[in-house]
Amino acid sequence: MLKAEKTDTKPIYIFKVCILGQERVGKTCIARRLCFNTFDVNTKETLGIEFYTKDIPIIVDGDDSFVRISIWDFGGREQFKKLFPYYINGANGIFMVFNLVDLQTLLRLDWWYEKLNEYNQTNTPRMCVGAKNDLVNTVDEKFKVDELVIKRFMDRHEEHDFYKTSSKENFNIDVIFKELLLNILKKNKLDYDRLL
Repeated sequence: MLKAEKTDTKPIYIFKVCILGQERVGKTCIARRLCFNTFDVNTKETLGIEFYTKDIPIIVDGDDSFVRISIWDFGGREQFKKLFPYYINGANGIFMVFNLVDLQTLLRLDWWYEKLNEYNQTNTPRMCVGAKNDLVNTVDEKFKVDELVIKRFMDRHEEHDFYKTSSKENFNIDVIFKELLLNILKKNKLDYDRLL
């Protein structure tokens, strides 16, 4: 986390936010919806790491400024997992993403939680995100991830923040980034009046 000078052209804070989860759960679509306000159903799988940047307006001590979020989108395939220690280093915030119509993607988040523990990232502000909410009403009931299963999973990992999102419908995308940003600001006891 860096604090920049208060000027018209530089962010007051810069944060690194990592997006974790299995391949094809919707991580890249979340980042692209936030940064470019676009959605492509044929988004290609992330190979390695992709980077995005988003500036979010903030008022600090009565002055308009902005926070720059550097978004690190990590490919969820097995062969990229060896890069995890480099990827997670210096993270200020973390999204744990699963697909709301694929239970295995929730259960496989256990690996990522183990790695967060291994690399001393358990106190980094994080949020559990159920992606692809637009598909929930279009699939057979047996494919939906049960609310009780989600609650038990979150309890087991001592998670408190959970949001359902849809990159396709632009549902809760801004909300999750602003909520995580607020958690980062509070955890680090950084000055701010409010986010815009």
